[in-house]
Order: sequence, then C-alpha cells, then structure tokens
Amino acid sequence: MNARTRTIATLTALLCLIGLTFTALRFTKAPALHYDNAYWPEESTQDERWIWAKTSAGITYSLYLPEHLRGDAVELEKKALVPESIPMIVCFHGSTGKHTAKDRFGRIFTTDMVQNRFGPQGVAVLVPQSRVEYFSDPHAYSRLIQNICIQHRVIDPSRIAGYGFSQGAAFVHEMTGYDPFIFRAGMTGSSYYSSSIRELFNSARVSYYCALSRNDAGIYEQGLRTAKILNVLAPHSRYREYEKRGHFFVEMHDTTGRGDETALDWLVDALE
Repeated sequence: MNARTRTIATLTALLCLIGLTFTALRFTKAPALHYDNAYWPEESTQDERWIWAKTSAGITYSLYLPEHLRGDAVELEKKALVPESIPMIVCFHGSTGKHTAKDRFGRIFTTDMVQNRFGPQGVAVLVPQSRVEYFSDPHAYSRLIQNICIQHRVIDPSRIAGYGFSQGAAFVHEMTGYDPFIFRAGMTGSSYYSSSIRELFNSARVSYYCALSRNDAGIYEQGLRTAKILNVLAPHSRYREYEKRGHFFVEMHDTTGRGDETALDWLVDALE
C-alpha cells in the first residue's frame, strides 16, 4: 500500500468515524420512568390553576395542567377525556429566586396565547423550587420529573423541555449532561455553565435555544463555549447573542435570529 492509498484509507476511516459519532449524537429515546416514593407528593393542594405539592425528598413544586385535563388521571381516561398526551415545560428559577418562580416564569407559559400554540390540548407547566437557594443534584430533579409523569399520565415523557434563567439555566445544561433523555429541548437565558466533553456529547441529543448578552460580565464568558458548541452539534438548535441585554431570561416573543422565527415558534416545533 503506497502513501497515497494509506492517506485515502485513513481519511475514509476518519469520515466514517465522524459519521458514526454524528449518528450516535442524534439517538434519542423516551426516558425510563422509575417510581420513587421520595419524589411522590406527601402534601398536595390545588387552587383554580395550580397544583402545589411537596415531596418527602424536600422538593416543593407547582404544576399547571390545562383546565380540561385537571383531576384524577384514571377517571379522566375512563371518561375518554384524554385523547392524547401533552408536552410539559419545566421552569428552573435563578439562585435566590424560588419564592417568585411560579409568578415570574410560570406565567410565561400559562397564557391562552401560548397554551393554544401547543394545540387544543395545551401544555403542562412544572415549576420546581430548589431545596436550598440554588439547584443541585440533577438525579433528584430527573427522578421528580419521572414521578410526575407517572402520576399525571396526560404528560408525554418524550416531549419535555427544560427552561431556565441564570443558575436555573446552568442547571438545565447540567441535567442534560447527566441525563440526555429527560428533555427533548432546552431553553436557557444567561447560563454560565461550561459543559465537559462528556456532558456536551450527552447534551447534543437535545435541541437547544441558548441566549446570552455580551454585557453580562462573567456570565457571557463562561457560558459562550457551551452555547456555541451545542448550536453546531445539537439538532434544531439556536444561539442568540445580544449586545446590551444584561442578565435576562428568554421571553416567548424573542427572535431566534432565523428570519421571523420567535422563541415560541422554536419551542413548539421542538416539542412536536
């Protein structure tokens, strides 16, 4: 084998390896759902819009279900009131922001306009609170989401998006790095998370919309690498950069930089 032949063979093998790696990055599946009593509500109450619950693992959360899907899942199924399952958006607040998380972020996704964009069935919205003043332990929140899907069978576990601001945005990246199948999509504003190579490999299975601002000192520099790499590697992903927006969270009317496409347009498509 001469030098030219060896070079061609090496390049061919390299291209095949790249192709196999790219294919592996596109492999997704619905998350396995594991019942865990520690993440099942030990206290629960419901008002006209939200279910509030606390688990024995110490996680408190608020869950919004469209009005026609509220109530006992088994009874709804018996009455044939649930013809199809719905997606869910999980909103992670920033550090020290847990007491205002439902009103600050939950309101984004519970308006009639947003609910209708996801179709006649609407979309579920989960707003967990951190156990301390910031999120940690992706295993715990992955297990929480699994148990909520078990309890509320109207939620499609294969169509869940993580939405986060600041430390909550960093936690969305941390979660997909830990469990690449828990979210189909991730939407992050002002994330400072710098993913490892292994975490990037896992997260590349998830569609990502990452937004940063150049004048968000310290945050922009830390989060830029992860956002830009995922924009290239992850399917159907977007990176949005602003000059002077400071420390911000993504609003649904924000544009993605792809023509007239908005953040809401992108999210609806990502969860189809």
